[in-house]
Amino acid sequence: MFDQVMGRIAGRFRRVETRATARAYLLGLLSGVERKNCWGLAEQAGHARPGPMQRLL
Repeated sequence: MFDQVMGRIAGRFRRVETRATARAYLLGLLSGVERKNCWGLAEQAGHARPGPMQRLL
């Protein structure tokens, strides 16, 4: 089901990197991460810094 939702919104993001960040962001929101801020979601996604998440928002 998640892949279907991503398939519907993926076209909104022109760059592959941005699509991947959007996917990681949504998965982070759906995860059990205690604090759902850019740092927490970036760590959940395996990013060293929150920059990609911040740029997405």
